[in-house]
Amino acid sequence: MTHETRQALTPRQQEAFDFIKANACLYGPTVREVAAGMSIRNHNAAARHIEQLEAKGYIRRIPNKARGIEVIA
Repeated sequence: MTHETRQALTPRQQEAFDFIKANACLYGPTVREVAAGMSIRNHNAAARHIEQLEAKGYIRRIPNKARGIEVIA
């Protein structure tokens, strides 16, 4: 999926994506770090935002790798 055909993000998904982009220099942030960066207490809510970002083609998660979130250019 190219970024021209990506689905639009909700404001909270955009917030999560912006946080991931800003904090994915050498390795991706953890779900807890994303939650903290978005001021979310529930880590499951942050995980759902991350899942939606992956489903919409904004990020890729590398299986079985800690901090395995990668921003797709």
